[in-house]
Amino acid sequence: MSARGRGLRPRTIVLATLAAAACATALPAVASADLTAARPAAHPTPDSPRGTLTWGSCDRPDMPVQKGVQCGTLRVPVDWSEPRSGTVALRAYRFKAADPAKKKGTILNFPSGPGETGDLAFASLRKHLPGYDLIALDPRGVGQSGRLSCATDKILKIPYVPPTDGRRFRALEKNQRAFWKTCTTTPAGLKNHLDASSNARDAEALRKALRLERINLYGFSYGTLTAERYLGLYGDHVGGSVLEGVMNPAQSRREFVTTAARGMEAVFDRFREWCAEKQACALHGKDVASVFRKAQRTADAGRVPGSLMTTPWSSVTVTRYFELMAPRSFKETADGLAKLSRGENPMGGGERAGQGGQEPGQGGQEPGQGGTPKTTPYADPVVCSDFDLSVGSAGRARRDLAATRAAAPVLGFSTNSSNYTSICLGGPHPAEGSGKPVTSRSAHPTMLLSNTADPATPSAWADGVARQLGGKAVAVRTEKVGHGGGLDDPRTRSRVAAYLDRSNRPAR
Repeated sequence: MSARGRGLRPRTIVLATLAAAACATALPAVASADLTAARPAAHPTPDSPRGTLTWGSCDRPDMPVQKGVQCGTLRVPVDWSEPRSGTVALRAYRFKAADPAKKKGTILNFPSGPGETGDLAFASLRKHLPGYDLIALDPRGVGQSGRLSCATDKILKIPYVPPTDGRRFRALEKNQRAFWKTCTTTPAGLKNHLDASSNARDAEALRKALRLERINLYGFSYGTLTAERYLGLYGDHVGGSVLEGVMNPAQSRREFVTTAARGMEAVFDRFREWCAEKQACALHGKDVASVFRKAQRTADAGRVPGSLMTTPWSSVTVTRYFELMAPRSFKETADGLAKLSRGENPMGGGERAGQGGQEPGQGGQEPGQGGTPKTTPYADPVVCSDFDLSVGSAGRARRDLAATRAAAPVLGFSTNSSNYTSICLGGPHPAEGSGKPVTSRSAHPTMLLSNTADPATPSAWADGVARQLGGKAVAVRTEKVGHGGGLDDPRTRSRVAAYLDRSNRPAR
């Protein structure tokens, strides 16, 4: 579950747009490819052990594919348990090693998100782990693999934290039932088969289509979930497997939100320590927690003008602001909290205080106005296919909130995780076996990378997966605040490279 921009996964259309822009600007090596359509791939039949792919150019004008990346189409069953019931076309990517004579192997990439395309990590992997062919798919419901889209007005009404009183909770339930009905994929039946195990089976179809006997895995954030399922199903074909920002599938809704809240509070603790040490902090010499709470009270009183990317200011929005900003810059975060405590909007904007009147979690403009589309790509419900997160009732929402506030005394909760308990009231339902522990059929241990203070995938999740794998896990902790970026650390990168070299060494 990624937080690049998503810092943390955005919940409004404007934030989603900004996250996509951030991803694009983070890849300076991306160049425009020939945007003519790729030749259609040969379609493997469901019973065929190997399919074939025809590689061509890449037709993605919204965010051009990196120069040198080839694109193709792989057709697989919509429902792997009923392979003759229909198929879906998935976008495939391949980026060959710069020197084929020195190629070390192939890395199958599982992208972050849900919502990121399969090739997005290619630039980073090529930079940090040169010498490997890179392959990937756009996951189901993402990019050019039957993209999931939903009604904008329903998305904008999903709160970051579910309401705890009966009236507002019933309104949320009504919205979520209507919300999921507006969500569409191509083909239509795909929306009910978006889970990680289905994506793992798709990845195995790609391996067979490429006639690769042995591959390596790299999964980041939400992509680690698909990598985990692949290891359990097809790990006998895996050499090295590197999971960064690890998801733990074997946890309850309550565990999911409380561990995430505790992880976010750890980021706040780092921020508070930094402010105590650095005069560059606008809150230096002050009680940082008290300033944060004052900012929340000021926002709840309607004294902060404007909004956070269309979401009116409230105590919840102040927490959201911290989650988005702190991994990016402690200094900017301190400046912003100081402004909020004074009733100023750190995001700018000329609206008067209290303008808008929407409840927390709602956007500030109606769909169809100002260029906002009636429907928008929205991959977040994919999480509901893999985790049983629906909060179910106002009573459960109250108990969840009490638990997260105990875990995070200052922040109160992680909006990034609690938001899913609202989203999943509508659907889809968790796939069968989605909560089972992680296992591996690989002969090699799995390397689990985590940061000491991660706002999206707390290190506790990696610890849980390490326990599930037992002796088949190698845990690596990078001293870092933020989500991902472990390979930027020279020591972590060196350990990963050496591990992959060992895992791909020919057996004697």
